[in-house]
Amino acid sequence: MKSAGIKEQILSVLSERAGEYVSGAELAAAAKVTRNAVWKAVNALVSGGADICRSHRGYMLRTAEVSEYGIKKRLPEEYSDAYIEVLDSVASTNTYMKGLAERAPDFSMTAAKEQTSGRGRYDRNFYSPRGSGVYFSVLLKDVDFERGGSLTALAAVAAAEAIEDVFGVEAGIKWVNDIYVRSKKCAGILTEAVTDMELRRICYAVIGIGVNVYEPEGGYPGGLKDVAGAAGGPDAPPDALNAVVAAIYTKIRRYYTHFDRGALNLKYRARSILDGKNVTVMKADGSEYPARVKGIDENFALAVIKDDGKEERLASGEVSLRLGKD
Repeated sequence: MKSAGIKEQILSVLSERAGEYVSGAELAAAAKVTRNAVWKAVNALVSGGADICRSHRGYMLRTAEVSEYGIKKRLPEEYSDAYIEVLDSVASTNTYMKGLAERAPDFSMTAAKEQTSGRGRYDRNFYSPRGSGVYFSVLLKDVDFERGGSLTALAAVAAAEAIEDVFGVEAGIKWVNDIYVRSKKCAGILTEAVTDMELRRICYAVIGIGVNVYEPEGGYPGGLKDVAGAAGGPDAPPDALNAVVAAIYTKIRRYYTHFDRGALNLKYRARSILDGKNVTVMKADGSEYPARVKGIDENFALAVIKDDGKEERLASGEVSLRLGKD
């Protein structure tokens, strides 16, 4: 067996049992090699950046990196045939996935350990460092307009529910595409699509999601310090990166396949963190105005009350909380 094969098998076993020690004898039996070969392979994995603790009890993977194997083993059986590609580094998973869209199968996923040019809404930079978060994109093909208009909301509900399931924390949605935990943004969503207006179909849509799982070493940079947070922490599961990707992917696929717009709307509205809050509405033309949030309507629009008492419903756009104004 080649060295790369040995490393892959050993890493798979350690990932399966991340957070617990596995003896050298068990690893040798699993890979069908000698214990000395296991020792060499583990050293090579550590040199490559794997967080493996070595002691007289054996070997323990403290934090499993995101991997195709790690994601797939957590998917339900009906999704086990999903096309999943995990990249070490990429400029943007959305950009990468759009390049694959014509030939990749429906429900394909691309994940990355880091993004060097991660993007949010309005082409803003999305901080995507290695080791603290996970960044992935899901491809949906031949999407009808009813589903297409709800994809960001669908992904937001899926992400919030999955984060709660994996980390045991309460997750809320800040309209339109941000997930908040402990009053800090821990995840963002960017949905992009190519449409055929004559056929009233979306040729394909790409849902990009970035989740901050751990606080980055040294903390968040610059202006992110006051707004960004992590979904997990010291008590996060050892394989949290793979677990949260698999959980979000599963929920997206189920909500999309068994689409129920009314039920989805109720779930989205129930998680809104803006109801009753004072916000600044930021329009596409650069103008701004203060308002108070009334709630989210049946079309996922944000209803706000302006200072003159008039109500406006925002189908798109952005708002920011006015701290200390509630």
